[in-house]
Amino acid sequence: MGYIGNQQTEGFSKIPPKQDLTGATGTSLTLSHAVSSPESIDLFINNVRQEPTESYTTDGTTVNLVGYSVAATDDIYVVYNSLAQQTSTHPSNQALQATTGTFSSALSATTGTFTGDVSTTGDFKPTGKEYFHVDLTTNQSGLGDNTAHIVDFGGIGTVKYDTKSNFDSANDAYLLDSSDGVYLISYSIGFKSSAVTTETIQDVGAVVRIATDGTTFADVNGSGAHLMNNAGDEAGSLTLSGSFIYKSTTATTKVHLYGYAQTAGANYNMTHEVENLINNTSGNAFGATARPTYLSIVRIA
Repeated sequence: MGYIGNQQTEGFSKIPPKQDLTGATGTSLTLSHAVSSPESIDLFINNVRQEPTESYTTDGTTVNLVGYSVAATDDIYVVYNSLAQQTSTHPSNQALQATTGTFSSALSATTGTFTGDVSTTGDFKPTGKEYFHVDLTTNQSGLGDNTAHIVDFGGIGTVKYDTKSNFDSANDAYLLDSSDGVYLISYSIGFKSSAVTTETIQDVGAVVRIATDGTTFADVNGSGAHLMNNAGDEAGSLTLSGSFIYKSTTATTKVHLYGYAQTAGANYNMTHEVENLINNTSGNAFGATARPTYLSIVRIA
């Protein structure tokens, strides 16, 4: 005979259909699984089914007999009915493990391991996402020739994204939120000679520096250029950029960005607008809001 209405969803836990309690004595029996009511089990004593509530009550894993005390020689067993009455909601404090599966509704769990591929037709929106981006939004001007300077994101920059609120503005550094995460780090610096009309830039370099202990920074990856002198006609500006993958190893890892320029005697700037790099005199404000100096960090694994 068919059932009317929706078919009961299979529960996550697996409860054995029968438990043998032969050998128990007294007025109390102990179940291996908690039940919510006397009707959740069928209790048999010497193959006689007992009436729920009238002959016994339940309290979690305890069965209390009413007006009867069993002996060790009695044949006692229970049949669980909870297999047909479980909730389809996964307990939030238990890990979820599956080889394959299809989930048509919301699913939440504190931890979980999938040993096979996971596919979804909708968007994957992890709540633990981490990404950071900061722009230099004012020219960092008058920087000493032949000297490296940290990009002053904390003083004259603007943070666009910081999902973990981990930007250390006092040290112009971002603290990675995971001690074993894999990150995509991207950077760019726009350099300009303070005497751009006489074109005096000779060398430039951009370096991402990382401190695994949070304080001792060391060069990791970067880019640079040596601009050859062509009859004294040297460059006045240049942009260096790059990206790389980095795996964190400590919970104290910080990242910041350094720039360096040699200008044959003049100071240099790290610029905040593309317009500043091209010495635009046409009046059309080309690149006036495009940022050439920035640091972006995204956790990818």
